[in-house]
Formats: sequence, C-alpha cells, structure tokens
Amino acid sequence: MSSINQDAPIATVEEFRSALLATRDWNGISPMQLRMLQAQCQAPGCAISPAQMAAQLNMKSLNTASARYGAFARAIAEKLGYAPPQKAKGPPCWWFTLSTSRPAIEKAGNAGVEWIMRPELVAALRSMRWVV
Repeated sequence: MSSINQDAPIATVEEFRSALLATRDWNGISPMQLRMLQAQCQAPGCAISPAQMAAQLNMKSLNTASARYGAFARAIAEKLGYAPPQKAKGPPCWWFTLSTSRPAIEKAGNAGVEWIMRPELVAALRSMRWVV
C-alpha cells in the first residue's frame, strides 16, 4: 500500500453523492453508518482512529468500529465500481473507499491508524446536509 497515491481522488463529489443515495435506497443507510460518517466528518481534520470512533459511538471495541466501517465502505465501493488496494495476499482494504490513512498520534494509549475522510466525500456529505 505504500506505493499508492493516497491523495488521488477515487470519485467525484457527485459520484459519492450518488453512491450514498443508492446505498440508502438499496438496503438503507443505517443510523450507525450515518453516525460513523458524522463522527469522522466532525472530527478535527475529518480524522478519527478506530478506537476514537468506537469510544464516541459506544461500540464494543476498535475491532467492531473497523468491521462496521469496512462493511459500509465496501457497500459504497460497490456502488462506485471501485476496487480498493489490497495488502499482499490479503483482503481488499475497503476503508480506503472512504478515507486515506496516517499513523495515529498516541493519545491516552490509543496508537495505530487514523482514517482521514476523503475531501470529495466530505463535500458530498455537506452538500446533502448529512453533516454540518
């Protein structure tokens, strides 16, 4: 994954809007999925770690947050027709549909990765008034 240009857009604002709406129409964007997007979009720099998301949304663990985020990102990727990168011989990194990443700054024992929401997704969510 280190050779991937994380800053390269994968979709336009309008494509993200369409994918979000299609996902909502298909089986319904859940309240938890909307809360995940809102939590990340409202975080400083639209960056949040799985541990922060889990704590903020009262999830059991950072693994739960990662799994839910990844499943939702996969649904959006399918609507976009996007195939995310994979780790060597591993599963696709579905979260890459919604975010880029960087190593998290250790705060209160939370180390790991931070997801940084793609600017085109932020713009789509704001234009739809799903976040402020």
